[in-house]
Amino acid sequence: MAFVWSTNEISKKTVTIYSTNLTLNTAACKNFENVQYVLLGVDKENNLLGIKPVDKTAIDEGLYPKDQLHRISIGKSYGRVSNKNFIENLARDYHLDLSDKQGIKYPANFDVVHQILTVHL
Repeated sequence: MAFVWSTNEISKKTVTIYSTNLTLNTAACKNFENVQYVLLGVDKENNLLGIKPVDKTAIDEGLYPKDQLHRISIGKSYGRVSNKNFIENLARDYHLDLSDKQGIKYPANFDVVHQILTVHL
């Protein structure tokens, strides 16, 4: 017998880039459940998009400038970070066609050491 086992798509972390927001699937949201803000960044050398959860303690201690904090909305089956300007820059730098309403799905990984959800662009 030679079975080819199916993967569980629900457990895969996925980030979808739309023209106005980044949407995280349920699996990708696991590390964002108790946060209201994230940092968004791009590692151009390694072509990585990074989404870092920022907890209340970090905000209270002023570890990050307020203008770098982006609100994340967590729903039952997704998380969403809206920032049209950031996404326009991302689309321009990485030649992403976000003209249709479908968005572009990317697999994501959570870097436990650095506490960043990364997406290879």
